[in-house]
Amino acid sequence: MANPSKRRRYNIEPLELVRADEDARRSNLDLIGVYHSHPDAPVEPSRLDLEHAWPNFIYLVLSLQNGEPRDFAAWLLTPDGTAFDRDEIRVV
Repeated sequence: MANPSKRRRYNIEPLELVRADEDARRSNLDLIGVYHSHPDAPVEPSRLDLEHAWPNFIYLVLSLQNGEPRDFAAWLLTPDGTAFDRDEIRVV
């Protein structure tokens, strides 16, 4: 049986990310980030999030507790790539 924690991880293959960026550009859009949830975990980025983060991308994270949304945050990788800074979310 697969490791249960691995079933709860997201993974974007680099080629898929390149394709998504190309699709966006053909539509005059920019791919600026990714979204994922943290089931039964805090909204703060995990070590795994940090290990797979790309510079200049916005990481939107939704914390779910018992299947219910609890918190939502945007994160940016620091210039040195060692941590995330929480960013402001504005809906206009």
